[in-house]
Amino acid sequence: MAGQDDNGRPDNRKLALIIFLAWLVPGLGHILLRRIGRGVLFAGLVFVSLGLGLAHDGKLALRDPAQPFLTSLQVLANIGAGPIDFIARKKVYGEVALTLPKRGTDPDRTRRVGIQRARAVSGLSIYGTAYLWTAGIFNLLLLFDVWDIGRGRKW
Repeated sequence: MAGQDDNGRPDNRKLALIIFLAWLVPGLGHILLRRIGRGVLFAGLVFVSLGLGLAHDGKLALRDPAQPFLTSLQVLANIGAGPIDFIARKKVYGEVALTLPKRGTDPDRTRRVGIQRARAVSGLSIYGTAYLWTAGIFNLLLLFDVWDIGRGRKW
């Protein structure tokens, strides 16, 4: 069958597509690899974590030029949840903002002020932020699980 090797596992191109689809929709990679129960459970865990994070005013990380390494890791953790992160950023910031504008270098001061105002947080936001990071990191780990299942290393 096209797209599979001799053992019935997906070839590298098909597996790369499955992994990409698993990033787009958490849990879909497991479902496509016929691990339907796992896929539904994992999708539920990621989406509940995302929902709790947004409901508790979790901060969507922005790369800060003053602390590029750590804030880049935070942004990566958020993006790991998939395109839903970009949708949330558009809703919260009015644009898909990934970087915090530098003070004094942004000709459109209203953009910087708008992003800062949108990042105002409640007392629960630290928990919300942890839920958001957990959802993204969990989904990234699920991509490795899909890879292992697709390569036949894990049943």
